[in-house]
This record gives sequence, structure tokens and C-alpha cells, in this order.
Amino acid sequence: MKKQLFAYALTISQLFVFAQIPEGTALFNRDGSTVEYSTLVDRLKDAQIVLFGELHGIEATHELEQNIAKSLFNAKGDKLILGGEMWEFDQQVIVNEYKNKLINHKQFVADARLWPNYSKDYRGFIDVARENNLDFIATNIPRRYASVVYHNGPDALLKFEKSTRKSLPKLPFTFDKDLPIYADIAEQVGGHGSENLAAAQAIKDATMAKYILDNTKKKNLFFHIHGEYHSKEFQGIYNYIKQEKGKWDVVSISSVMQEEIDKLEDDHYARADFIFVVKAIKEDSTIESEEPSEE
Repeated sequence: MKKQLFAYALTISQLFVFAQIPEGTALFNRDGSTVEYSTLVDRLKDAQIVLFGELHGIEATHELEQNIAKSLFNAKGDKLILGGEMWEFDQQVIVNEYKNKLINHKQFVADARLWPNYSKDYRGFIDVARENNLDFIATNIPRRYASVVYHNGPDALLKFEKSTRKSLPKLPFTFDKDLPIYADIAEQVGGHGSENLAAAQAIKDATMAKYILDNTKKKNLFFHIHGEYHSKEFQGIYNYIKQEKGKWDVVSISSVMQEEIDKLEDDHYARADFIFVVKAIKEDSTIESEEPSEE
């Protein structure tokens, strides 16, 4: 009887797993081969860090983030850690208060400096941690410090008090200006201030990497969500993590849009370990990033 119940539970679990890719999307590996959701989860559960690069405001990417978080909890239990770009490290106290059910959602929203699309797109993700008593880490740099870098350069951070400096990546802060994601920013902006804008992007990436690493132990799995640009082509956060922990198993997922989703476009090959493809929206539709700017 016990064996029958176990087999029945396993069958239900398998059906649940196979239902987790949102409708109108597709999943590929870095070589362009189609991947099942169960194969994705099997790979992710054995990693130490998973970096999910999302498309801000696209419902399917947020749905998949939540599905993966739930599947990884089923696989890892309390060894799973969640976190994301949308929460800044000086919000950790209030994040803990909400996650530990010491304050309610209304109080959390009132005090936590959340993104405008938080309730629609991210509440479900943090609530996976709240409902299952998982650690949830606010990883991003507070926007005021990123703004200082943008306006005055990274050396301006040296003027802050010691306790603040200890919370940031190693100072004085330097970054690889030739790394394509930063070189592209400087090129697109051009002229005065372009290098500082790239530095502001880099210090976000370095900060998120720092807080991921500071909160990951060998037996844990940290599942982190952020804008796709922050880890695409194994750069950004991914690069900073590998600089510190070159042997750690880090798996990346990138979200992209295509007109057709049955085949991975050439430009998207090797963008990440897994590429999540969402069918492109109509040209007259607009999706705005909710990521705060440096202005």
C-alpha cells in the first residue's frame, strides 16, 4: 500500500513538474536544443547558484521564476535561498520582518521602497520564502549609492563612513571597462559621463554578487532573479561570482523575445546555460522597465 501511495504521489509530482513552462514560451539550452522543464529543474537543483535574467514586466518570466522557486523548494527544502535585484541590501531588516511574518503585507509595502510593479510581479516570489520559511536576501546596492557613482564616479564612495563602505564591494571600486556589457553602455551613451554610467551598472553587478556569495554555503542553493542584462553572456553578476568562486557551479538563465518561439535565433545561442523564449509582443505595445535609473 505504501509503495502504491508513493508511486501515485510521484506521478502527481511529475505531472506538476511538466506543467511549469508558461503558455506561449519555449525553453532551450545554450546550443539551441529544446529543453523540458523537468530537465531544467534537475540541472538547477544540483547547482550552488542559479542566476535568472528576466524581462522586466513580462508576465511569463515572473511566472516561471515563481514556478522554479517552488520546484527548487520541493527539491532542496530549507537549503534553498531566494533573493533578487528588486530589493536593496539596506532593506534586509524589513524583508526579514515580512518574511518572518512579524509585519503584514500592507506594512511591508508602505516602508520597503518597492518597485512600482512589485505587487503584480514580485510578491509571489518573495511569498515562496515567506510561506516556506526560507532565507530571502536583498542583494542590490541602494540606489543612492549607484547614483553617487553615476554623478561623481566610484571613488566618491570612499568618502562614506566605514560601516557603509564595509557593506559595498571592495573599495576603491574598479571594473573591467572592456567587458562587452559595460563597453556597450559607454558606447551607447557616449560623451561625458558614459564611463560613470557603466561603473554604476558594474557596481550593481558586483554588489549583487557579493550578497549572493556572502549568503551561500556549499550545501545551499541560491536562486537569484534580476534583469537579463545583469548576467547575459556570462557577464555581470556571473563574472563577479566566478572571480571569487571559480569552481562553484553557477547556472544562468536568460529571457529573450522572439517573433517565433519554435527555434532559437542565432543571436541568442550561448547567451546563457538556458534560454527562456517569450513570444514577442505587438509593436504598438510597450513594456517599461521598472528598474530605477541613476538619474
